[in-house]
Amino acid sequence: MTEKKTYSMEMEVPYYFVNFTGDIRLSALVDMMLLTSEKQLHQADADSTEMVKNNGLGWVVVQYHMDIDQMPRLGQKLKVTTQATSYNKYFFYRDFWIDDENGNRMVTAQSAFVLIDIKARKIVSASDRLENKFGAEETSKLKRFNRLKVPDTFDFQQLQHIGYYNIDVNKHVNNSYYFDWMVDTLEMDYIANHRIKSMDIKYEKELNTHSEPTSFAKLDNTNNKSIHWIKNGDVLNVIAQFDWEDK
Repeated sequence: MTEKKTYSMEMEVPYYFVNFTGDIRLSALVDMMLLTSEKQLHQADADSTEMVKNNGLGWVVVQYHMDIDQMPRLGQKLKVTTQATSYNKYFFYRDFWIDDENGNRMVTAQSAFVLIDIKARKIVSASDRLENKFGAEETSKLKRFNRLKVPDTFDFQQLQHIGYYNIDVNKHVNNSYYFDWMVDTLEMDYIANHRIKSMDIKYEKELNTHSEPTSFAKLDNTNNKSIHWIKNGDVLNVIAQFDWEDK
């Protein structure tokens, strides 16, 4: 059996990563994890920049599940680790975890990525495009993530603007911006008094500079859950569920 390789980075949470409560923003949390995977991929010239430059291909995340035991806070020293776990013809699966400086587990996450042809905007096979898979095992199985369904009604709605700095090297809106848009759709008092303890998200259709997205949210106060989705006209772009806990 091939040994799975991990890659870790140590970092301290800067003030521009946190919200007004001192907790790290969910988008910044995801960015830290993705930076770690990019650093590992760079070792094999397979990071986003190199893939676009050399192959005209781009990494696109399609799904996350995240469990948050403790949300990182301003000034906290962290160790962020990633591991490529398995892959099949089209999906590449990768895990992440974040520990504090004493080795206590704070965050765990599982993800699924695909490779796309940037010009054709089509998914291509990941299994035969990478020489170094960092010990990930080939599998015929599809990893099952939680199923998400768009509610029939919504409690909150907000128009979003796409600007120059929202677009990444894959020529579409960077996935981390979706988190800010979705959380910002809720009332500020709710965000101030609650903390996310788990998250599921599924990306359905990319947004680009010509898109005019609207963010929606449905809040279930009884179970401390919120469903979020973003649409460009009638097209669903992303759907997510956040489980919250009282602070």
